[in-house]
Amino acid sequence: MLPLQDSPHAAAVAGGAAAAILGGSIAIIFKLPRAIVKGTKECMLDTDIKSKPEDELSESGSDDDLSVAVRAPPPDPGPSAEEQYGPYPSAIPVPYLDSNKSIPPVTEIEKAKKPTDMESDHRDVGTPDEWVPRDGKLVRLTGRHPFNVEPPLSVHNKHRFITPSSLHYVRNHSAVPKLEWDTHTLLVGGVVSSPLELSMDEIAAMPPREIPVTLVCAGNRRKEQNMIRQTIGFNWGPSGVSTNVWKGPTIRDILIQAGVSEKPKDWRGLHVEFIGIEDLPNKIGPGPFEKKWGDKVKYGTSVPLARAMNPAYDVMLAYEANGAPLQPDHGYPLRLIIPGYIGGRMIKWIKQVNVIPHMTENHYHYHDNRILPPHITAEKAIELGTWYKPEYIFNELNINSAISQPDHNETLGVQSGIGKDYELAGYAYTGGGRMITRVEITTNGGNNWETCELKRYEQETDYGMYWCWIWWSFHIPVVNLIGCKEIWCRAWDESNNTQPTHPTWNLMGMGNNQCFRVKVHTDVTASGETVFRFEHPTQPGQETGGWMTKISEKPDAAGFGRLLEQGDIQTAGPAPPPKVEGAKKFTMTEVTKHNEEEDVWIVVGDRVYDCTEYLELHPGGADSILINAGQDSTEDFQAIHSEKATKMLEKFYIGNLDTSSVEAAKKEEEEDLVDEASGRKIALHPKKKVALKVQEKVKLSHDSFMINFALQSPDHILGLPTGKHVFLSAKIGEETVMRRYTPISSNYDIGCIKFVIKSYPPAPPRFPTGGKMSQYLDAMTVGDTIDIKGPVGEFDYLSNGKFKIDHETHLATKFNMISGGTGITPCMQIAAEILRQSDDKTVVSLIFACRNVNDLLMRETLDEWAVKYPNKFKVHYVLSDSWPENWKFSTGFVNKELFEKELYPAGEDCYNLMCGPPIMLSKGCQPALQELRHSRKSMFSF
Repeated sequence: MLPLQDSPHAAAVAGGAAAAILGGSIAIIFKLPRAIVKGTKECMLDTDIKSKPEDELSESGSDDDLSVAVRAPPPDPGPSAEEQYGPYPSAIPVPYLDSNKSIPPVTEIEKAKKPTDMESDHRDVGTPDEWVPRDGKLVRLTGRHPFNVEPPLSVHNKHRFITPSSLHYVRNHSAVPKLEWDTHTLLVGGVVSSPLELSMDEIAAMPPREIPVTLVCAGNRRKEQNMIRQTIGFNWGPSGVSTNVWKGPTIRDILIQAGVSEKPKDWRGLHVEFIGIEDLPNKIGPGPFEKKWGDKVKYGTSVPLARAMNPAYDVMLAYEANGAPLQPDHGYPLRLIIPGYIGGRMIKWIKQVNVIPHMTENHYHYHDNRILPPHITAEKAIELGTWYKPEYIFNELNINSAISQPDHNETLGVQSGIGKDYELAGYAYTGGGRMITRVEITTNGGNNWETCELKRYEQETDYGMYWCWIWWSFHIPVVNLIGCKEIWCRAWDESNNTQPTHPTWNLMGMGNNQCFRVKVHTDVTASGETVFRFEHPTQPGQETGGWMTKISEKPDAAGFGRLLEQGDIQTAGPAPPPKVEGAKKFTMTEVTKHNEEEDVWIVVGDRVYDCTEYLELHPGGADSILINAGQDSTEDFQAIHSEKATKMLEKFYIGNLDTSSVEAAKKEEEEDLVDEASGRKIALHPKKKVALKVQEKVKLSHDSFMINFALQSPDHILGLPTGKHVFLSAKIGEETVMRRYTPISSNYDIGCIKFVIKSYPPAPPRFPTGGKMSQYLDAMTVGDTIDIKGPVGEFDYLSNGKFKIDHETHLATKFNMISGGTGITPCMQIAAEILRQSDDKTVVSLIFACRNVNDLLMRETLDEWAVKYPNKFKVHYVLSDSWPENWKFSTGFVNKELFEKELYPAGEDCYNLMCGPPIMLSKGCQPALQELRHSRKSMFSF
């Protein structure tokens, strides 16, 4: 038998253990968790270990698992997380509706019950994330898309411990995946005895852990490093940190269910790999491993199995934050939480958990979240293979703190403040479950330090762990600020880690944690009042201001030699290229016309660039360029690109912007849109809602109807590309409801937009309130109005089998269409366009599934098409609940045999379009199509 300190037991005992042999018996001396030391819990021994012989202890199984001998008492449920940390702040995002930062009416905000009750922020209109509700106050660090944001520091100062989930920082690499609770599953595999595929309902049924955890982006405070020397990352300020209460099962429980051993000796050398669902661009190449990286890669990471299985570390999969389902930007429906680690390891939209015999070989595990030595440049990192050296990985958080009060450019009257105190405040955090023990401030450059008051909201875990930031304050006499040049803060943790005085630069700008310094200036206002003005080191993103943006305020060195000698001191951004005299000039109106994938112009710094040829080469993917096509992209470009990238852009320079044309272009944008082919005005506007009036309503069955809205004039056309849909928005009761609908009309129907709607009345217990929007529309009468906005959607049918999904062009000669219930409308819209064009040779096979014959909306039209276009269109019906005696079509549910008989076989030119209930698509359609060898890439769900 091994001595305990050399055996796997040591990893299993919280806090560590030591063993001593006492004659023929063994004594185990525990370093108990702090909660036990304090007397809040008792340690229960099933047997008197001191009196038990060593051989008997071994025979009992304790040689492999200490839990046989030592068991914790049954957990006391105690107060709920919300009782401890609530009430939680509102999660309702307040979008900016325009560039003037207009917001929805206060009554609309107050009535909103959930985030989706709010409309899109104007900056997301036209992006793949238009469907995601977001708060306008969040500071955008990488332009409009992808969405990388932090809240203003004043937001953190207001809310302190628990961050509103709508104002939590966000790090996204691409568009937010559209995932559904009913269809998303988690795959658990690798070297496990019982691989699993768990539904969200199954995950939610497992015993949950619900605790507050502070998440921190590894690049928090990176802009300070970028002001020294440009890193390869964008400008995070000091608010890349937030705290929510997360809920979900532990990874340990999931892995045990998959057959992973509970014995620590079986964990040695194994790792747990976590993989998200996104497909992201590979910016590096094939990689150094035997299995090469492709053009698209997943976001993933891994941790030692011993950490994942150790209950002290609380590694968990969360499906709720602050008592509500995760918001899309935070990983809905499921994300990884690794308390004490950097946020970059906490995979969002998680799809796979694999137990593997080595560290993951995932692309992002190596080419993200590293702290390299300060002399390593981007070129040297590749040349020396530095990315793949494990000693540079950044996992556990380092210690950090910041000052949130006073805010940047806040002023304090000198005369009015004399004789009073001013409260300094801020946050501090550390990693590894360690406790922040003190925070100190100095007003004289570190000659004297004063200790601050700590507000410790978090309750330590049963294992004595701390996973959250603390908030600190210090009341300083205003008179003590006279003559003060700077206020510094630094934190200490229980391992006596503290923050360095000076920065050390690194290529990724990560882990930046030198003392946070706020400069104090004495100014005289226009009214003659003398005030203290406080200046923070930087402002996040492209926001201006901060003492570190001035060359005179740079540090002397940052770990790679004196900066002035190196020539590496940065200003607020790369210098713009000089204007070319005599270069061609373009008006902004002309630039806006070049906004298609085949013809992409952008403006950066009043210079015009044709980026069409660069789309396929751009490391960040084509979308990040297309999203700004035909627009002034100066802010977005400078937010995420280095001086090197600015020089590369010059290859695509074609001329200068006529700046005098910008205002005129803005006025044109506010004018009505016009269809170039017909010359008619377009009803829809992608950036604003339009109010349309009911002009006709026709009852189709006991619960379905056609509703016809008049456009702005009898001569307007809708302006909706085939395959896209619109938002209908209305105030229903005390909430604003927005729903997507596909009209049955098209641009050929002048002056109107028509919908076929099935009304869903209350059906308790599963559907107690019914369909809010469908009932609202059912109650509308001629003359009533509703708000409509669009176009929205990823699918765009062009002609002759050519279509786009998220800007990527595809070609089909055959479409299989599968519809359930009201999901018939988008399929009909595309089929109608194909049949309308006589030269379009694309063929369509449609399966339409409903509960009974009365639910077969628009059947008369579909049957008419099948007779009129027998060589291009066929339709087959499926009824699940009841059917007529002479029914000649199918009954029951969709399945493989039905698809094999009625649909076109798999092939590169065959695509499958689906719209219906999520359970029908995930449990019926997709598995059956895959069995028939249809690839995932050939399937699209509306």
